[in-house]
Amino acid sequence: MSNRLVYADNLRSFVILLVVIMHSNVTYSGMGSWYYTEGNAASLDVLSRVIFGLYGSFVQAWFMGFLFFLAGYFAAKSFQKKGFNSFVKERLFRLGIPLLVYVFMINPLMVFFYIRHNGLFFYEFMSFPDFYAGMIKGLYFISGTGPLWFAEALLIFCAVYAIIRKIFPSVIKNGSVPSFAKIMLLVFVTSIAAFLIRLVYPIGSNFLNLQFGFFASYIVLFIMGTNSAERNWFEKIVSDKNIVYLKLAVFAGIPVWGAIMILGGALSGDIPIGGGLHWQTAAYALWESFTALTMTIGLIAFFGKKFSDENSISRFISQNSFGIYIFHAPVLTGISLLCAGIQFPMLAKHLMIFPAAYLASLAVSFGLRKIPIVAKITA
Repeated sequence: MSNRLVYADNLRSFVILLVVIMHSNVTYSGMGSWYYTEGNAASLDVLSRVIFGLYGSFVQAWFMGFLFFLAGYFAAKSFQKKGFNSFVKERLFRLGIPLLVYVFMINPLMVFFYIRHNGLFFYEFMSFPDFYAGMIKGLYFISGTGPLWFAEALLIFCAVYAIIRKIFPSVIKNGSVPSFAKIMLLVFVTSIAAFLIRLVYPIGSNFLNLQFGFFASYIVLFIMGTNSAERNWFEKIVSDKNIVYLKLAVFAGIPVWGAIMILGGALSGDIPIGGGLHWQTAAYALWESFTALTMTIGLIAFFGKKFSDENSISRFISQNSFGIYIFHAPVLTGISLLCAGIQFPMLAKHLMIFPAAYLASLAVSFGLRKIPIVAKITA
């Protein structure tokens, strides 16, 4: 592996750590939807609510969009190398098999265990085979993608990309990273799309576990990723001048988030940022789009400059990053349930549980990757 790609692997590993932290954040704050939530936002102290809320908002704004950007880049590179047929087969193998395993094996076991753990009377007398048959007959498995919704969406994006490139082949040419003005224009366009989508699919709603309210930036960043491969400007992102995007996202973006929350009414109750014809919704969509694009470009530049080397530990984590993503849901949920009786403040439990869940997910991935087919899928 050449050094120019090591930073991308390191950054992907970092983002997948943030995924685990995010789902622990939801577990102990109650802000969002997850298999098991122990916290309740209304009962949190002010400091915990701010920390949980800031992490949830800020990271959600960009981290999955970044993964779509990176996936778009590697999808375009793979298509250039393999062609239509081999590309489609490889995507189905790498994304389709984990998705099917999660939907038909991991998710049913998790849901059944969770229901039993909560002692719902009806299920005390139902065997797992009966429960599983009910899920199949009722088509509940369709929405049981869990975190693997990403694989499902990425399969769709890659299929659309492959069809377009089959009909309209791209001409590989050199290009430059879009200018600051073009990035800001794209931020504005993305925010308008997000605002309009959220009139129908507000934040918190989903269709078969796909939260369309966030898809405006996902689509834009996936397209940017494919463009960065086709125009050979991905590597050009890595420059000192582009680290300014990261500084803007953090040092301008976070204060703006605070201003939207305070002026929008968060201190006095619910704030209408998720959807509807409200200025808060429009402002939040603009802030979120700004954060998604600036964090993506800024972090690539920063990691390219500061984390372009690897060692045995970073290589090991990188090799297991997709495995961590696939298996962290049952690991985190299981550990959280085992620790449910510990009477700590929710923020303290979160800070205790997420490192344990991450390391345990890493261990599970490492163990399962001893199986050749699993290693090949999660490579």
